[in-house]
Amino acid sequence: MQGPSTRSARLLCASGALAIAAIPALLQAQAPAPGRAPSSTMASLARTVIETNPDIEAQRQQVRITKARLATAEAGYFPTVEATGTVQRREIDVKNGGRGDAKYTSANGAVEARLRFYDGNRTYNSVQIATAEMAAAEAGLDATISDTLLELLTAAADVHLQRKVLEYSQQQSDAIGEQLRATSRKLEFGEATRTDEELAKARFATAQAGVLAATEELNVNGYEFRTVSGQSATTLPALPALAPVPDSLASAQKIALENAPRLRAARLNAEAGKAGVQFAAGALFPQVDAVGGYEYLAGGVANLFTGKLPDDRSSLYGGLEVRVPIFVPRDHAEIGRARAVRDQRLSQTDIAARTVGEEVASYWTRWQSAKSTIVTATAAVAAIEQAAEGLKKEALGGNRTLTDVLDAQNELLTARVTLERANRNEFVARAGLLAAIGRLDANAILEGRCCTASAAALRPGASLLGRPAVAVGETIARADAAAALPAGAARPERSALGSAPAAASPAAGPAGGEASTSAASVGGRPSASALGRRSK
Repeated sequence: MQGPSTRSARLLCASGALAIAAIPALLQAQAPAPGRAPSSTMASLARTVIETNPDIEAQRQQVRITKARLATAEAGYFPTVEATGTVQRREIDVKNGGRGDAKYTSANGAVEARLRFYDGNRTYNSVQIATAEMAAAEAGLDATISDTLLELLTAAADVHLQRKVLEYSQQQSDAIGEQLRATSRKLEFGEATRTDEELAKARFATAQAGVLAATEELNVNGYEFRTVSGQSATTLPALPALAPVPDSLASAQKIALENAPRLRAARLNAEAGKAGVQFAAGALFPQVDAVGGYEYLAGGVANLFTGKLPDDRSSLYGGLEVRVPIFVPRDHAEIGRARAVRDQRLSQTDIAARTVGEEVASYWTRWQSAKSTIVTATAAVAAIEQAAEGLKKEALGGNRTLTDVLDAQNELLTARVTLERANRNEFVARAGLLAAIGRLDANAILEGRCCTASAAALRPGASLLGRPAVAVGETIARADAAAALPAGAARPERSALGSAPAAASPAAGPAGGEASTSAASVGGRPSASALGRRSK
């Protein structure tokens, strides 16, 4: 029959296994986006994102707007030709019996050409403004592409990180679940205490919570990746190799001051502001236009004085037209506004330069720190793996406690997650540094895989304690098999740590394990403690 401890452990392990089994269903909620085949590499995905991302497309339309403004400004160099015409039926009635009463149809048509010779350089300055604004919009497009690609790489790195965290959390949960079941069985035989079992249950519940938290974070990161890429995270490509970064912080900052897209946009906007002042000041200068045209009049003049004409007539004319502003307060106010805009944009250029320098220094520092963390975390993982193996063997001999083994599992999980996070931070910081200096574009995302590798890749089939990872279905099967063992059955082949127990002493005989268990139960106090030591 099953003891209450065994049934409790079975139910706890089974519920945890069912919770883990629900994880694939949660991950399937991120279904691939219909209508487009997923990209197999991050380089091809980056090119697709540049073509289809709505933020980039909106900025691309902004560039089109500025190009249209430039065409409008350049049109000021060309002559204008206008045609006008009127047709009226008029009836003139001269009062008090005077002559001049008439009924007639008046028709008037004219064509006029105008070419501006001089306008205070307003046309020239308007072209300069439009050219600078178009270049600033193109720099803004480069900045949007860089930011979007950085978001893409960051989201992809986060998904890869959370997948590793989920994998390690599941492995730890499986290992602790086996320890819980083994501890419960030992409690049935009197070789463990209730405290040991409750401690194992607490650690197992904590491990299950870690699995669920990792799943939640993976789903959140998956949706973030889908938002920026338009592709499901279930078909996420491997992290790519990136273009090389500068070899020093000074060279990186120098490149950024010349090439950072937002700084270039700020400088170009400042140039447009300077030209804007000249444009506004041009309104105070005279304007000279050359004018020529042809006019035809039929029937009569459309006024009350001339009236009907006996014959149609036409006129061909040409000359110069001069406009001289004398007192125009609005133009003076516009000059003051243009100067304020210029000064504001110059200040924004200084702000952009400081921001770019800060971003470069920040990403450089994060990159260097991440590389150092990778070195130390790799050494920590290797050391704690060796320590975990040693604790497992020492616990079999009774020199270590169950708490020591569980603590080692937590430390190993923490070390591996720290290493994976450091790899993620190194990749993201390197991509951010490329973005800060203005070199993160489609050409910076190379074909192939990222050069960084986690320490877990050195032992892909190893769990947190060096055992092969246990599948979810196998976990449930083991729980059912353990629960089906009768109370008086022989001790299982594996101990709480998943290794074969030490051979019995010659005096114990073939049934030494069972006999010692019965002897230990006499008196109500187990002769073997929670450390798993065999009875003396």
